[in-house]
Parts: sequence; structure tokens; C-alpha cells
Amino acid sequence: MGNGASIVSNDSKHPLVFFDNGLPDVSISNSLRILGFTYKEFFTNSLNNIQVNEIKEKLKYLLTYGSVVAGPIDMGYLTYNPNSINLSGVDHFVSIYDVDEEFVYLHDPAGYPCMKIVFKEFIEAWKANLIDYKRGSFSMWGKFKKVKTPNSEKIFHEVSLIMKKRYQKGENNVIEKFAHAVRDNRLNQEQKQILQFFSFRLASARNLYISKFLKSHDSNKSKIKEQLAELFGQAHLSTLKEDYFNLAHTLEEIAQLDEEFKALCLQIEGED
Repeated sequence: MGNGASIVSNDSKHPLVFFDNGLPDVSISNSLRILGFTYKEFFTNSLNNIQVNEIKEKLKYLLTYGSVVAGPIDMGYLTYNPNSINLSGVDHFVSIYDVDEEFVYLHDPAGYPCMKIVFKEFIEAWKANLIDYKRGSFSMWGKFKKVKTPNSEKIFHEVSLIMKKRYQKGENNVIEKFAHAVRDNRLNQEQKQILQFFSFRLASARNLYISKFLKSHDSNKSKIKEQLAELFGQAHLSTLKEDYFNLAHTLEEIAQLDEEFKALCLQIEGED
């Protein structure tokens, strides 16, 4: 959802930060439920006890009901993307529409429809070994069926409860601490790679999306999210320029606004 932040790698000088306080794969399940879908899902935390053929059979089964959402997958393995060399360890999700003995056929929302990739290579991406913020490997969702059509107020209430719960259980002061680390130690190559090619622009987009969603329900939260989107855009530019003083300052502004948003979220009544 683009709220808060989590530590991915707790290096005191050069921490890796994910600008969300929830897991992306869990968010897919939440979104499907909130929007009124039933579905089948699968993931595993036991890579040593599962065979590739078992994964393929589960995928084939779900494909008999239509396309399958898969991820997180490591973008560093998606060689049809010419920028994949810079995206190792970055999480992504795709829509699989077919599989045969050799290839997986998929639509990639990063702008690569109708792609195919060797199944053995895709399996390596799907293991997501370098992605810490996940519930497991080989996550997939399929057999979707719409059973309810909730109105916008119901959706807003459900989303608000999830945001509240995530802030209650999430880490505190992550963005502020990251700002201090940037000011004191600048960025190392790994941080630059993830921030320049992925994190800040994604955070900006997510905040714009949720700002638009909140606009008709909570104008104060919507305005904060719009401001955060602009600040994440500034952070991206500062990272490209290697202007670490301004980057640290922008991160402190982001941290302050996120705390304001958190305070509003915690006022919501009810439990998820």
C-alpha cells in the first residue's frame, strides 16, 4: 500500500529499506478478498521438500480455470527485460496464461506482454531467494470467482482496518533512521541500484494510487498521500544526482508526513 517502511537488510551504515509495512504477496490476497473474490492460492517455505514438477502441476491445474498471478519473482532473472541486470533482488508479479514442457507464457505489467521464458529459468526467479519481504516461494493465485460486489464505503473500511493493523504491528521510525544513515554514510552500490531503478518511483506511484482512492473518502489522508508521492519523486531525483544532503532532508520530510498519516490511520475504529 506504500505506507510506512520495513528494514530488509539491517546494516547499520547502509540499510536496505522497503517502503511499505506489509508484504506484497499478502496484499494480493487481501485485495482479492476485499473486492469480493474467492480464489485458490499456494506458496511454500520448504524449498528442500518440494519438486519442480509439483510446482508445474499446481500451475497447470490453476491454468485450467484461467490466468494465474505469480510472484514475488526476482526481476534479475527476467532476461526479456533489457534492464534485468540492474534488478537483481527486486520483487515483481506477473500474469501467467500458459505453460508447456519448455516455456512459461506470461504478461508482465512492466510493459512486456506476451513474453515467454524457459520454465527452468522462471523457477529460479520464482524461488525469490534474494527477496526477504515475502511469505514464501512459488506463490500463485488462480481459480478466481467473483461472489460479492462490495460498495466503495465497504472497501474503504476494510482497507482502513488493514492499514491500521499494519501500522500497529510494523516497525517504528524506519524512514527517519534511514535518513540519518544516508546523511552520515551516503549510499553504497546496492542501495543505489535498488533506489534508482525501483524503490522511489514505485513508492511515488503507490502513494498517488492510494491518494486517488482516498480522495472521495478522506480528503486529509488523500492530501498527505499526494504530498508523499511528490517527495518520493524528489528523492528519486536526488539519488540520481547523488545529492545525499537533499536526499536525507527529503527522507526526513517523508518520515514526518508518514507519521501524520499513521496517526490518522490509528484513529479508525474496529478490528480487521
